[in-house]
Amino acid sequence: MKILLLVTGARGGSDFFQSLLDNHSQIIQFPGILRIDDDFNKMLNLTNPDKISKQFIKLYPYFFNSKLVSIERRGFLGEGKNKSFTVNKKRFVKNFYNLIKKNRKIDKAKILKNLHIAYSLTKKEKKCRKKIIFIHTHIVDYTKKFLKIIKEKNITIIHTMRNPISAINSPVKNWLKYKKGKFFFPKDLYFQLDLIFNGIFDLKNLKRKTFVIQLEKVHTQHKKVMKDFCKIFQIKYEKCMEKPTYFGMRWWGDAVSQKWVSGVNKNFKININKDIFYSRDIQFFEYIGIKIIKFYKYKLFYPNSKSYFHFYPMKCELLVWKNTFVHKKWKHILSIPFFYLKRIFLINKFMVKSSSLPYSIGSKL
Repeated sequence: MKILLLVTGARGGSDFFQSLLDNHSQIIQFPGILRIDDDFNKMLNLTNPDKISKQFIKLYPYFFNSKLVSIERRGFLGEGKNKSFTVNKKRFVKNFYNLIKKNRKIDKAKILKNLHIAYSLTKKEKKCRKKIIFIHTHIVDYTKKFLKIIKEKNITIIHTMRNPISAINSPVKNWLKYKKGKFFFPKDLYFQLDLIFNGIFDLKNLKRKTFVIQLEKVHTQHKKVMKDFCKIFQIKYEKCMEKPTYFGMRWWGDAVSQKWVSGVNKNFKININKDIFYSRDIQFFEYIGIKIIKFYKYKLFYPNSKSYFHFYPMKCELLVWKNTFVHKKWKHILSIPFFYLKRIFLINKFMVKSSSLPYSIGSKL
């Protein structure tokens, strides 16, 4: 089976794209992000099958009870937003044991594969020849760690993204509103900026086949994107790919947006909130991201801009700084100068990386 790693851009719709692959007969996956850290690696180094499966349950309890996932709203599934799912832990442990009891000397990749198969058996998925193990590593750092741990050649990366200006607008607007901004501070803003302008190039440097999924196209050219995805990875186009679900139940989007998203939106538009940007901010962002914007055919608001550096505080920075003081997070308050200077020195025309860009799925059909 081919392994696909799903990596998000800033508010790039990775959960949404994963939900469109739910219940596909040829795809096997866990319903959410697989956090890749030292504990994950230690689990794969265990030799006792029961210890492996029980440690997996301990590390990822939200795969076995969707109500434990609050931000992603896995506990508000279905048409009435009142359903959730559970997976029997004892049955999972038994299924995993039966899969590997005859072959204890298996490598980490095979352990991970069998964890997926055991999960699929436990949730009683339809029996079908699976072609893809779909793993949501979510961030670039987790993806790098995954590739160091799992020594497989047959691994491809899928990177979800959106218009760079919209990709700044969305997290700033939504995270500052979500629970009154208590999760969004200077380090978080810097993380988003670095992800937007360098993330795609960081993934390219991993030297794995990489594809892009543009959030806008998933909505406005949905079937075109999904059919191209199926063609590239040699799987069937199935009806389930037309609606976002988890365990076959309608998924309504995450809580950060504070909206209940019904599914594919053919009228999806890029919204830029002028309360988050000064004009000079947009000019700067467009110029340092010009290659991404032009290659993926996004609209330029300031086509003739040549802003190499941006030394003034940006409006989005001022909003985040204000939020930091409101919450009286002294550690984060003291970090403001550090991340401000880091942004000036590392997020500019000369420091933003540049190389060839991956194919956007759905572009050529």
